[in-house]
Amino acid sequence: MTRLTKRIAVGIVAAAACATTLTGCLGQPSGGADGKTSLVAVNNGEIQRITGAQNAGSQIAMAICEPLTGIADDGSIFMRGAASVESKDQTTWTVKVAKGHTFSDGTKIDAKTYVDTFDFVANGANAMPSNFAYEQIQGYDELNPAEGEPTGTALSGLKLVDDDTFTLTMKSPNNDVPYLLSMLSFCPMPESAFKDPVAYDKKPIGNGVYTLKSLDPQVEAVLTKDPEYKGWVPKGAADTLTFRVYTDTNTAYQDVVAGNADVLRSLPPGLIAQGRNALGKEGLTAIDRNTLQTYIAWPTYLDATYPVEVRQAFSMIVNRESISKDLFKGATLPATSLMPNSVSAYREGACGQYCTYDPDAAKALLAKAGFTGSIPLNYASSSTTDAATALAISNSAKEIGLDVEPKPVPAATLSDTINKYGLDGPSIQLWGSSFPRASEWIASIFVDANYRLKYDNPTAADQVKQALAAGDEKQADALWQKAEDGVLADQVLQPLYQQVMYIAHTKCVTPHAAGGDMQIYRTEVTCSQ
Repeated sequence: MTRLTKRIAVGIVAAAACATTLTGCLGQPSGGADGKTSLVAVNNGEIQRITGAQNAGSQIAMAICEPLTGIADDGSIFMRGAASVESKDQTTWTVKVAKGHTFSDGTKIDAKTYVDTFDFVANGANAMPSNFAYEQIQGYDELNPAEGEPTGTALSGLKLVDDDTFTLTMKSPNNDVPYLLSMLSFCPMPESAFKDPVAYDKKPIGNGVYTLKSLDPQVEAVLTKDPEYKGWVPKGAADTLTFRVYTDTNTAYQDVVAGNADVLRSLPPGLIAQGRNALGKEGLTAIDRNTLQTYIAWPTYLDATYPVEVRQAFSMIVNRESISKDLFKGATLPATSLMPNSVSAYREGACGQYCTYDPDAAKALLAKAGFTGSIPLNYASSSTTDAATALAISNSAKEIGLDVEPKPVPAATLSDTINKYGLDGPSIQLWGSSFPRASEWIASIFVDANYRLKYDNPTAADQVKQALAAGDEKQADALWQKAEDGVLADQVLQPLYQQVMYIAHTKCVTPHAAGGDMQIYRTEVTCSQ
């Protein structure tokens, strides 16, 4: 099951005929007589909105927004809209805004622009979809009370210092702030946006590499480079970028194969084998850092029914190697850590013996626990990947006489059951991260609104706080790993596999990612007709 990523601590349009597309029929991005290039990208789903938290328009938002910071391919931070982001205590951060940057309409961007934007989005009364991202800033609770009306309109932890500088004070030390500020949730908005944010969302005024020229939510969005933009421009970025709407991935994939579209982000596992044959090495790129991971989640309110020995045994009858190699044909990698390989604290094999396929040891553990019952394995019925995973686990369990019953549940029903603490057994959950940091994977476990595990581990929770307060990355990573060890020992989350992101594309483009997250506007055009 895919859970909504609220983590802080991601009608079929017929393909146009070749003569009317912006791509060449030979599968090459088109180049005009003036030498300018254009790129057609697949947009997965109708573009109902663009700004705010992750949605079907997020890839468009990334192209028109320059955040304060950016994430490089290797996961490191670099400055974009900010000249610097610094802190001596990891609690109060000083942000100096880069000079000379403007919105695409020419409106000046300064420190007040960010302060006004942050106050507006953080104020619960404005019902902004990115509001949750501000939860760790001092003053958020006063603007978003559990009951009653907000007691103010501004974040107490946000202060304007001068035209180029503002400070941001967190509720507790947090060394992830430079990464937080790379999120779409912190994109600046001009003052005109506050009057009618719903209307603004339909035609946002960007401050990034591209400007939105036209938008038909059910057909396409067309973006062009802003000639006045003074910030970082990805190498080889197309002059014109068209996001064409598809609601069927198979149709989108076939258009890439035919050369009617240039890039499809995140090819589903079921199409990867076809992609290898049809596109070859020149047209199918695997991102080398992963940001999606699938787990088995065990709510602690079921501990009496499924004690730790049963959970350990369950994990040891899962043949992760076979699932990735034989079932998903390399579309996944066996997971042996609660974190994916895009995170600096990642350790292969962190899970140890309990992520190693060992039916005999599993059988002995079940005997020790005296367990003879069945285990319902819940998963979203709409997910063919989860269905295949559940069946593979069930078949493996039968080899030691354990009854694991695959239990498909409508996604909405399953989500509601999880949120109401009503599961009768473990569930399959897919999670992604907003940025490549350990907090997204370890700290998030202690936020009950995420997994609804009712999980408590005071020692590991304290190690999380220490990790977020650390001023040195090596020190922080060591603390994240200690906290991970504690969670793994409790067996409330069992890593299954990391999903490898494959990009289908025409041969004249090279995909690029931000710490493992492929971002379409960073696609490099390497040749033209």
